Amino acid sequence: MCKAGDGTMVQDSKPEVSVLYPNRPAANIGGGTAAANTTAMPTAQPAVSHRDANHFWPGRRVLVAGGTHGFGLVLARQLAARGVRLLLVGRSSAGAREAIACCEAAAAAAGQPVDGIHGLSADLARPGEGHRAVAVCLEKLDGLDSLFYCIGRSSRTALLSLPPDELREAVEVNLMTAVEISQAAAVPICRAGGELVYIGSLAGKLVTPAMGAYAVGKAALAAFADAVRLEVVPQGGRVLLVSPGPIRREPNPATAADTDGGFHRYDDDVARHGLPENVAAPGGGAAVELLDPEQLATEVLDACQRGQIELTRPWKATLLAGLIEWFPGRGRRLLARFATKGRAGDGNLPGVSGADRRS
Repeated sequence: MCKAGDGTMVQDSKPEVSVLYPNRPAANIGGGTAAANTTAMPTAQPAVSHRDANHFWPGRRVLVAGGTHGFGLVLARQLAARGVRLLLVGRSSAGAREAIACCEAAAAAAGQPVDGIHGLSADLARPGEGHRAVAVCLEKLDGLDSLFYCIGRSSRTALLSLPPDELREAVEVNLMTAVEISQAAAVPICRAGGELVYIGSLAGKLVTPAMGAYAVGKAALAAFADAVRLEVVPQGGRVLLVSPGPIRREPNPATAADTDGGFHRYDDDVARHGLPENVAAPGGGAAVELLDPEQLATEVLDACQRGQIELTRPWKATLLAGLIEWFPGRGRRLLARFATKGRAGDGNLPGVSGADRRS
């Protein structure tokens, strides 16, 4: 593989290499007999001291899955500016090359080394690619401290008329692409006392109209992150789940007329499912302010330093999610008010008129 990834195969059975904390007991994840009894699960993740936090990122070895575009690239740029050694994984070699150049520029501007930034083209939906990505990371970076999973695809759907194969695809993209790479990364990360960071979505907590398929996929990812945490915490690792609302997209010069931050990409979904036009807007048209990607990335990295287990933005959504847990009816009525505020149409199911509905 060249620096940006030219498709050269790397053995996924490559042995692990050096770790940060050689005195830490070996992890036992994915089978085998544990050397120590781990039936008594810790109730909290290992804390990160203030002294550790001050020196947390420089020299750290980080794999960013989905780090060649979107919010994953924003995270990668900030990591590069903090002196992190990076492997950026994306689906195309061209995208990896562009992301490397972008991160090298961010590192240079911050006075950090630029020779520890690498790229790899890999499709994590294909069997074996998650193991290959981790093997390349162990080879190029001489270890692995953190995995940032930044892969997902939103959509606008009418769930009751959605072909089952399309719902399966939503789960494949938003959940299954995380499974193999997490399995491969868990052992070296636990041995290094590191973390797995999953960029989920507010849709995984709060389901709004026309977001059903995406919500199913991201809710599954949230459950997956919780399950992974139960297995890695006893071995010294940490898990952070990030659940952001819609993130502001930078305007694309090729589509200058697209003034809504790129959300015209859902127009075909809206037309195909006969949905109200404004569900193509962020959050399915819910009353929500777009998040600043740079600020969100800073908060994610700060949450890693503090050893947090979860980060939800905007923060008020945490209160609403908690209200739904304790008072399901009242909480969902409040969510419905935010989700339908300003929406055109009568709120009927596609193909069902108001006269057809029972009161």
